[in-house]
Amino acid sequence: KNRPLTCHRITSVLNAFTVKWYGEAEFWLATGKVLLILIVFLFTFITMVGGNPKHDAYGFRYWRDPGSFAEHISTGTLGQFEGFLGAVWSASFTVVGPEYMSMVAGETKLPRRYLKSAFKTTYARFAFFFIGSALCVGIVIPYNDKTLLDILSGSSSGSGTAAASPYVIAMNNLGISVLPHITNALLVTSIFSAGNAYTYYGTRSLYGLALQGQAPSVLRRCTKAGVPIYCLGVVIVFPFLAFLNVSSGSAQVLTWLTNIITAAQVIDYIIICVTYLFFYRALRAQNIDRRTLPYYGYFQPYSAWIGLIWMTCVVCCYGYST
Repeated sequence: KNRPLTCHRITSVLNAFTVKWYGEAEFWLATGKVLLILIVFLFTFITMVGGNPKHDAYGFRYWRDPGSFAEHISTGTLGQFEGFLGAVWSASFTVVGPEYMSMVAGETKLPRRYLKSAFKTTYARFAFFFIGSALCVGIVIPYNDKTLLDILSGSSSGSGTAAASPYVIAMNNLGISVLPHITNALLVTSIFSAGNAYTYYGTRSLYGLALQGQAPSVLRRCTKAGVPIYCLGVVIVFPFLAFLNVSSGSAQVLTWLTNIITAAQVIDYIIICVTYLFFYRALRAQNIDRRTLPYYGYFQPYSAWIGLIWMTCVVCCYGYST
């Protein structure tokens, strides 16, 4: 019960100093996340070919039985499609975040040089971390695993903890005793990293609203180091909403908040795509070559149109799939 408070205190302290300390902490915490990803990737490959205590080379068995698409709401093909839509919404909450990188531009030394390199790694992060992780999860555990369903339904303890991780459940199912503890420890670094990053982003977003007159002017107050301290004080209050998950009744409220946040993030992507399309048209109207910019994206404006159409479909279909 004290772990959320500990994480809250540490992220608050880190964000009370200059962005240098935030960046330093994020670097080391991200190192833990990368190590975790590599471990679970190796775990998936080694165990699926038979390198486990049960010597069970299960391969892609769970893609055949019970299958790779779970039915949701309806049955048959329609139910599988609805299950896919529900999974897309959950994935949207997970993958949103790389665009926040642009928010550190105002506090970064030589942003044209360093942010250019940082943005180029975004593609590798999506392909390697997010897509690779989703692939591995579908390999190591079926969607109808009893332990997983019991935790998700609330009939078994572990909801909201590392015990609910599909990787940890798969490790326990295979009789692997030490690796789940290592995974749990590294998951802590991911929790701290997320708390550290989103506290920073929330603080700067609120500060930006205050500068534009869309939030109380008192929130413009900064420390000598340039940290919007009052904005930080407001932002660090909201993590206490996580305690809604303690009670099964109030946990529904947390689910509603998560859905609202996810919808806002997807709409944010839609706005980004629309903004870029107008930016692209403005460059062409003024005969400005995009290759002369410090950074330019490939396959444009087609990528922006694909993102705009896809994200619009995700938002419009979500209410049908829940």
